[in-house]
Amino acid sequence: MTLVTLRTPGLAMFMCVVAMATVRAAEPGDKQTGAAAYAGCAAYYFNAVNVKPVTQYEAVYGQGERAFNEAIKRVGRPQVDTLVAQASGAMMSLMASDWKNFPIVVKRYGAQCETLMANLPAE
Repeated sequence: MTLVTLRTPGLAMFMCVVAMATVRAAEPGDKQTGAAAYAGCAAYYFNAVNVKPVTQYEAVYGQGERAFNEAIKRVGRPQVDTLVAQASGAMMSLMASDWKNFPIVVKRYGAQCETLMANLPAE
């Protein structure tokens, strides 16, 4: 698969949402879809640490690490770095680069990531 740099923030956000929405339909053998979903959740948790109380930092960042590592298992580090960067960019666009708007990101990604991570076996 060839990765394409998306120059339209709306299109990048749409692609991330599509990847996240297909998580439940992804079968274990579907490494690319699963990797995109876990990378999106890694970006979500890594961004969430910027708005969470410091007492929650370890738990939230840890979820990001778990999602990131699961994505790496599926497609490798270089591709995951790209997927996380794209998902993070889409989230920044969604909240108009204003952390006060992070609840919009939570509404879009929060429940999906919680479900995805709840089904991931403990390390």
